[in-house]
Amino acid sequence: MADAERLRGLPIHIVHGKLDWMFPVQVARQTQQALSAAGANVIYRELDDLSHAYPREINAEILNWLNGT
Repeated sequence: MADAERLRGLPIHIVHGKLDWMFPVQVARQTQQALSAAGANVIYRELDDLSHAYPREINAEILNWLNGT
């Protein structure tokens, strides 16, 4: 659906809770697969015990990723 040239190498970080009531985990898995297949540089992290949220404890990790460190 997106321009393949724009996706090639695009860094994307996905964090998804398996218990998400808003977006089923299968949607996140399919999104990760589609983006990776299109050439995006996807980091996918699935959290077993969370729903539509992520733990504050990974804020530093995400900030480091955003800053490219």
